[in-house]
Amino acid sequence: MSNVKHRPMRYSKYIHHFSYYKKTGKASEWINHINKETSNHDINIIMPVFEEGIKTLILHKDLVTEQSKLVFLPTWDAFYRANHKESLAKHLEEYKIPGPKSMMLTSTESEVFETITTHFPLLVKPPENSGGGDGIRKFDTKEELKNYFEGTEIQQPLLLQEFIEGYDLGCNVLCKEGKILAFTIQKGNLWNQKPFSPQIGLRFIEDNEAYRTVERLMDSLNWTGVANVDMRYDSIHKEFKIIEINPRFWSTLDASLIAGVNFPHLLCLSALGEAYEMPRYEKIAYLNLKGLINCLLKNRSYIPNLSFIWNNTPLRYAIKDPVPMVYWFFWRAKNILLLRVKYILKAN
Repeated sequence: MSNVKHRPMRYSKYIHHFSYYKKTGKASEWINHINKETSNHDINIIMPVFEEGIKTLILHKDLVTEQSKLVFLPTWDAFYRANHKESLAKHLEEYKIPGPKSMMLTSTESEVFETITTHFPLLVKPPENSGGGDGIRKFDTKEELKNYFEGTEIQQPLLLQEFIEGYDLGCNVLCKEGKILAFTIQKGNLWNQKPFSPQIGLRFIEDNEAYRTVERLMDSLNWTGVANVDMRYDSIHKEFKIIEINPRFWSTLDASLIAGVNFPHLLCLSALGEAYEMPRYEKIAYLNLKGLINCLLKNRSYIPNLSFIWNNTPLRYAIKDPVPMVYWFFWRAKNILLLRVKYILKAN
């Protein structure tokens, strides 16, 4: 069920039925659609996948006719703390969990910049997770930050966060009441050109210290549901620091699947009350399709092992179920063409 009429996954051969409803600003209307679909199609599991849907179902759970069919969801307090960067920073400080020093920028008046105590370089972020690194900028000096905002008014408070020298690590989890039921740990090794965007190549690793840090975090939040935790290893203080939490499914979900942990399936099993042992994942390398193309374009002599392409990328899924990918490419090409036409017309 989606408010995007032609979402590519609609055309997957694995989709039995797709329901489209126009986006509504009223939670009650959206949940009424869910109740209708649950009844009409004898639905077993109600599983939101994006922040807005998760947030709405947490806040208006009482409107769901068959609440027992909802997957595990966090409490509103835990979700807000995880999703709102300032609240997460305060939570980390309260529970003495390592994290970068942070403060809020609420005004661009000249004297405000003199109160900044966070060390440079620093990052400026929107207060809530926007996905894909959107809205994040890095500043090396206070003067650079001040000049960037000079003469402008900010529309909403922004988070100033110290930049941690080190490397990124991600931990994906499924939890119930603070206990981790399944997890994978991944280290990125290939990124898009866009700064702070998700990795397009990674390797799954084991790291007990990183796991223990996430374990403390999930326990402190009494977290229930899935989450993607972004961390950074502080090479100066020799510790992992929590950067942010994505309280939803993440963009490299298929990488965890290939490594041996099917998070959506486990979430469904949990909702159905079926027991399972914590799955183990393989320490494999992974490239998404963009990463694979990137490697081929950057190094024309690079000929990856065909076994690697089949087993360590999503290509096999695209081949077995090609229509969504084909539709996405046509949609993407059409949008790029329209943008270029608009640019040409505007230039003339």
